[in-house]
Order: sequence, then C-alpha cells, then structure tokens
Amino acid sequence: MQKLIIIISLFFTVGFVNAQQENLDKAEKAIDDGYFERAYKLTSEAIENEQTKKNPLSYYLCAISLFELSKDEYHVKKNPETFKDACKMIVKAKQRDKDKKYDGKFDVFIADVVAANNLLAEEEYKVNRYPKAIKLYTISYGMNGDTTAYYMIGKSYQMSGDTTSAKSYYRNLINGYDEAQKYGKKISKPIIDPLIFMTDVFWKKKNYDSANYYLDVARNIFGEKNSKINFYQYLIAKDQISSQPPSSLMMEVVRKALIYSPADTFLIKKENALALYLIRNAIDGPVLSEADSMIFRFARAKAIKGNDPAYEKLKSVDIFLQPFAENVLWKLSDYYYTNTHDKAAAYLAKKYIIKTSVSNDTLIPTDKEIIARWIKIINFAKENESSGYLALLINQATTDYPTSKELAELKKKLLTK
Repeated sequence: MQKLIIIISLFFTVGFVNAQQENLDKAEKAIDDGYFERAYKLTSEAIENEQTKKNPLSYYLCAISLFELSKDEYHVKKNPETFKDACKMIVKAKQRDKDKKYDGKFDVFIADVVAANNLLAEEEYKVNRYPKAIKLYTISYGMNGDTTAYYMIGKSYQMSGDTTSAKSYYRNLINGYDEAQKYGKKISKPIIDPLIFMTDVFWKKKNYDSANYYLDVARNIFGEKNSKINFYQYLIAKDQISSQPPSSLMMEVVRKALIYSPADTFLIKKENALALYLIRNAIDGPVLSEADSMIFRFARAKAIKGNDPAYEKLKSVDIFLQPFAENVLWKLSDYYYTNTHDKAAAYLAKKYIIKTSVSNDTLIPTDKEIIARWIKIINFAKENESSGYLALLINQATTDYPTSKELAELKKKLLTK
C-alpha cells in the first residue's frame, strides 16, 4: 500500500510539473499572439508555484508581458507600477539564471527595457531630481550593465554636488575602458566626459602627471583630433610651463602639446626660448655631446616643419623654420651672435661648416674640405653679414686650423680692408 501511495504521488507530482511547464509554453504562445494579459496571468501563477518559481524563464516571460502591458494606457491607469515591475522581473530572472542557461537570449528585449527606463531617468535628471535619476539609472545598470546608465549615475552625483561619489563611478568606468584597451576589446559607446572631468580634477590640484594620464587614456580611445582633449592638453601644458623652471622635462611637455597644437604661437615661442636656453647652457657646460644632441633634435624638428604644408603660415611665427637642418644651424648661430653669446654663435657656425662640408651625410669631411668651406662661408659673410659676425667666423676658423695658410691669408686680407 505504501509503495502504491508513493507511485501515485510521483505520478501526480510529475503531472503537476508538466502542467506548470505547459503553462509557460502557453504563456510564450500568448506573448507571440499578443495576448499579454493572459501571458501575465500564466507567468504570475508560475512564479507562485514551487516547481517553476526557480525557473528564470518564468520571470523573463512575466517581464515581457508587463513591459508590453506598460504600453497600454488603460492597463497602466489601473496598475501604475507595471513598468517598474517589469524591471524587477528582469533582475530576478538574472539572479535565478545562475548556470547562464538564458544568457544572451533576451538581450534585445532587455536593451529595449533599459532604453525606456533611461528615458524616465533622463526626465528626472533634466529637472534636477538627481536622487530619483540615480535610482532609475541604477536599475538600468542592474538589468544589463549599461555603461551609459553607469556614467549618468556618476553625472547625477556630480550635478548634485557629491563629487566624491561622482569620481568613484567615473574611475570605475575609466578603468573598464583602460582594461578593454589593454586586451584589444572594443569599447561599447565610450563617453569622453568622465575622462575630461578627472583630468580637470587633477589639473586644479596641480597634479599634472595624473591629469596627463587621463588625457592619454582619452586619446587612446578617441584619437588625436579630439578638440576637447587637445584643448586640455594645451591648458595643462601652459600651466606646467608657468610653474616649473626651464628643463628638459619642461621641453617634453611643450613638444607633446605642440603635436596637437602645432600652430600655437605661445607654444612655438616657448619651445624656441627653452631650446635656446638649454643649448646655450650645454655649450657652456663640460660635456659638449649633450649640446650636440640637443642641437641635432632641434634642427631636425624645425626642418621637418619646414617641409610641412603649413610652412608658409608658420614661418611668420617661427624664425627657425628652414627646409634643411643645416640651415637651422646657421640661424641658431646668427641668433646667438645677435644676443651677445659669442661662444654659442661660434660653436653653431662650426657645426654648420662641418655639416655642409660634404654632400653625403654618411661621410666624415676632411680638414681640407672643412677649410675650403670656411673660406667660402667667410667670403659670403663678408658681403652679407656684420663685421662683428665676420670677425667671429674668421677667429673660429683660424682657432680650429691655426696652421692653415689659406685661412691665415684670408684673415690678413680682411684685416687690411
């Protein structure tokens, strides 16, 4: 008799479970046919039943029914919480789908619900009801991890004056962007404002390294032509320059800013002034190789710009722009002489002579070639430069080659005149 009772109980249990599964099948069909009230009734029963209340499908189907009913004004009038309940059902469905059986199957539907919920949140945000907006955007994020909703939570905190919470959300969002970049993943709908906000926060604190870090992350995502990024790069560089002593580190700041603002007069003049200062100090220093390195980089950079399509526009601002690097050396020599730094002027003239003594850059010129070049340039200077600069050139040439008869005769001839 006990065995018979057990068999009968199992029979009824299996039959009941099957009946509940049939109700879910019926609910799916009702949704397909547009009978959302019937679908909601069937799924509500499934959610209450012990056998199917753990099934994520019960909640997904209930959410679909409620979402569709939320579009019915008559139903909403009697049941104002319909849409809100649909959101709750999605969250519950996800919580119960621990083995990810339905992962991805309802993504399009959930995205539609999130979009609708974000619109409600936006309405609250626009009228400055930030706590309500935060609550709604949090629901959206809970449904499918919507990054726009997550950003707007931070934005709502920012607008309400809670910058600490805003920074927390923005940092998390930016860290997600950074991780995606590192692993080559595509960033879905990236937003630049959190990066600009964090840049601004650290800029105001004079923490330039952190400010530039956020700009670099932004540039990796949004490219090199973004006007917001370039604008902040310029402002921060300008601030750094005004607060730091001249140094090679400052030069790096200036040159980085010039990449994105190549025609900016302030940056061009600052780069030139800083380079001239550093080169002059290096020439006065004990290690001339440092000076040579600075001179080479400066001349090469100016020659590259000298061949840029924007050359005609830039040459009125930058006096050192030349189509060839050796011409930049001559310009430098002339500048230092005009500004009464004869040692630097003579050293740059010497570099110019050596550079232009042979046409092939791979060859090292002979003494004979260098002397011939000195003679040619001194004769040119005799007709085109001041007598003081001419004297500087002949003195440097004869100092370097005191045994040269040609240079000695030229010097004597010039002194006689």
